[in-house]
Amino acid sequence: MKLKKLVVMVFGVFLVLTQTGCILFGLAAASAAGGGVVAYNKGDLEMLEPVSYEDAFNAVDATIQDMGMAMQKREKKPLAGIIKAKSHFGKVTYSLENMGEKMTFIKIRVGTFGDQAVQRQIYATLKTNYGSGPRVDPDTGLPK
Repeated sequence: MKLKKLVVMVFGVFLVLTQTGCILFGLAAASAAGGGVVAYNKGDLEMLEPVSYEDAFNAVDATIQDMGMAMQKREKKPLAGIIKAKSHFGKVTYSLENMGEKMTFIKIRVGTFGDQAVQRQIYATLKTNYGSGPRVDPDTGLPK
């Protein structure tokens, strides 16, 4: 009987000692993943622009063409849309949100964590394209 209790106790201590490392490893992995999420959320260049949603979408299309990017996805809904493009900087994601008649919230992200210098360069090109009119067929997403 004592031998059985001793074996169970040794086995229990063995489990606690060996599984503590897994718990610590799991907590370290979870905190690292949480840090990645925070960096991803903070990596967007965000702006509220006094242009219509339609003009902002047209400006993004023109910017993609002007900067030699390849459009991968274009999804435009009445209140929000997203455009993804591939460039020599990496993946570029534009998120647009209709905030009213002449107000659009725009987010630009380059890569996974964002690149502020490149995003500002893209934004400077984007601003020059406001009011340029459509350069992309709205049905196909292909250049006109």
